[in-house]
Amino acid sequence: MPQIDKKATLLRQWEMMRMLTVSRSDATHDGRWDKASEIAANLNAAGYDVSMRTVQRDLKELSSIFPIELNNKNVRDYGWRWTKGANLDIPGMGISEALAMRLVETHLKQLFPAAMLDGLAGLFSLAQTKLETVALQNNRHPHDWLDKVRVVQPTQPLLPPTMHDTVQASIYQGLLEDKQLAVRYQSASGDQPKDFVLHPLGLIMRGAVTYLVASARDYADARLYALHRFSRVEILDAAAKAPEGFNLDTAIASGLADFANQGAPIRLTLRIAEHVAAYLAETPLASDQAITPDGDGWMQLTATVNDTWQLHWWLLGQGSALQVLGPVPLRAAIAQSLSDSMAHYHHTP
Repeated sequence: MPQIDKKATLLRQWEMMRMLTVSRSDATHDGRWDKASEIAANLNAAGYDVSMRTVQRDLKELSSIFPIELNNKNVRDYGWRWTKGANLDIPGMGISEALAMRLVETHLKQLFPAAMLDGLAGLFSLAQTKLETVALQNNRHPHDWLDKVRVVQPTQPLLPPTMHDTVQASIYQGLLEDKQLAVRYQSASGDQPKDFVLHPLGLIMRGAVTYLVASARDYADARLYALHRFSRVEILDAAAKAPEGFNLDTAIASGLADFANQGAPIRLTLRIAEHVAAYLAETPLASDQAITPDGDGWMQLTATVNDTWQLHWWLLGQGSALQVLGPVPLRAAIAQSLSDSMAHYHHTP
């Protein structure tokens, strides 16, 4: 049998076993049997070209190995299910799961330590096999699946900084085990790297950069340390000590190194171009957003949002397609930023 046929048969049988109902003692479920015709229909919907007769043959063979029971009262359409208490740890995945795993492997590698990726190698391999099998069954090239999916950043894409794999793995391990870390770290403003001890508290992944949240030495305040700026990390035996009452979400909301996402609520009023209005109509700034005509091809928008630095960046990024009408302090801040920017262009380089 060709190798691809063996893979297809194995994956089909895995899918089949995952579809089977478990026998239970309660009256509402004890009478449930999965008909071969239903299983065949579900397999075909999942991308397998299989007949009811093939399903019956496969289940008969599988029942000699696994705790699968048969109800043969209806000779035209047998029923099957797992016996009560059966172990259902069946390796397998659907097409959507396989696509998700391939996207994780392709686009999110930089977010995971090497040790974690090694642990996922089996799932990555199973996902690739699944997509290859289904693609070849439908006379398609295996890469057609990934060629149809792209991840596009909503902002200017930045290449991730270079990180030492061993350093990253040690930070992740120390964080998970609540161990202190002896580190060598080069701050963005420092001339030379420094050695000190950190108490790891959490991780923040933002765009291309991953940050360790930690308190240094015996200080109570938590700070951010970019993972790519560590050159040495040693996991110590001593347990990490979190500041009293520390909570990662609370720290972020309170403005941890400008990562705040809970600035003071404001009633935002904007005058925006039609193309911006069309975009925001589909992806609103807030649940109470309202957009009304404002004449001459412009629209007026009102919404309750938090006054964060992300909001300021977004407003400035719209350029001449947006005007802040209120609140007054925000309008003044945006106007000042634009004025400062224009000043850089008053001099010919």
